Amino acid sequence: MGVVKPGQHRGLSLMILIVLFFNIQTTQAQPPIFLGEDLVFYVSDSLCVMRGEYHFLNPTEEAIKTRLFYPLPVSEQLPFPDMIQVRSLESGVHLPIMGADSGVSFVLEMDAASEANIHVEYWQTTEDHVFEYILTSSQTWGRSLEWANYEIHVPDHLQLEYCSLDIDTSWIEIEKKVYLISRENYLPVNDFKIQWGINK
Repeated sequence: MGVVKPGQHRGLSLMILIVLFFNIQTTQAQPPIFLGEDLVFYVSDSLCVMRGEYHFLNPTEEAIKTRLFYPLPVSEQLPFPDMIQVRSLESGVHLPIMGADSGVSFVLEMDAASEANIHVEYWQTTEDHVFEYILTSSQTWGRSLEWANYEIHVPDHLQLEYCSLDIDTSWIEIEKKVYLISRENYLPVNDFKIQWGINK
């Protein structure tokens, strides 16, 4: 995530997956703090579904209203998602989004001295069994994430062949295997990438 000044255009042409990487555009002296994220990736034969929760803190005594830009990886291998939605976990309300070539944006409103939690879901075609998510943009927030949790759900007929992050643990559930990556005080230096294939 990074601070975006009015009028600034930020293009993402790389084949990059997102780990949420909002760019902030706000008139407040202090933007909200990006505390942490909990993301789940569901892979299939030709699709990856990302469901993530993002957690923010407004430590100030003033309300905040800011537009966040959520960049999406778009390339020949990863076309623009077929579906994307953003929802406030506090109110349950789906937030209106504005689309662009390389992502979407939405308005985040926070009361003084409060937390806000956002749920993002998108479905992206992955014909080549490769998926990427942007992690390094979190560096532009100027602080490490207090925590970051990533789950990868792989059905029995597929197998995870590559993950750019070290996996902490895994377990078997009904008709799938789940991989877990957990970090604390985390400032990513590389983006997240996974690749999978047919389980022979």
